[in-house]
Amino acid sequence: MRGFHLADGERYALLDEPAEQIVVNKGEVTPEFEEDADIDLVSYELKKFGSLLYDANFNVLEVVFDGIEVVNEVPSELDVLGRLVEDELPLDVPRTYYGMEKANYRKRLELNRESYTPTAKNYLYMLRGLFGAQYVIDRHAITADIYELSAHTLGDTELVDELVAAKRTGESAVVDDSLAERADEQIARLFGEIDPPRRVDKEAYRARLNDWMREVRG
Repeated sequence: MRGFHLADGERYALLDEPAEQIVVNKGEVTPEFEEDADIDLVSYELKKFGSLLYDANFNVLEVVFDGIEVVNEVPSELDVLGRLVEDELPLDVPRTYYGMEKANYRKRLELNRESYTPTAKNYLYMLRGLFGAQYVIDRHAITADIYELSAHTLGDTELVDELVAAKRTGESAVVDDSLAERADEQIARLFGEIDPPRRVDKEAYRARLNDWMREVRG
């Protein structure tokens, strides 16, 4: 579960400001939540949530556009938020996708590094980010569906299908050399072809986000 919550706005006038986020059972079971061990929750206070939206954090944007609603106290305001962000896309979303995957590639999939771990999970994560960057550049839209992203970027889902099949054999399943080579070729090609915008004027976006946050707090 991912989302946002509201602390009393007056608490920001105190020395002890409200926590930026609430985390439950992420990585390990949080004490007193043993009965809910199957739920992994991260909820951002609205101010932090707004700052992540402004920074074009793709994890938060994917929640806005693709999240399955479990609890929603402000349905109309979320609809407004979706339209607000969509009007401003691509923003610097392609750059955040691209930059994150550059870092992830060096950390996990660069052949000569000690941290090299060519698992199906890592390849899928990497490709989804690069596909997402190209998708938002082309369509000014965001989706977390790797099959839709692959079909748009590669024209088919064959590589993704094989990586998903490998991942289903185990969370840490390492792919064979042939599949790794094909995935590496696509990743190298995408890094070379994707051209994320370098400078984005976000002043109007910032003002609209502030207005939206004011409405939600109200």
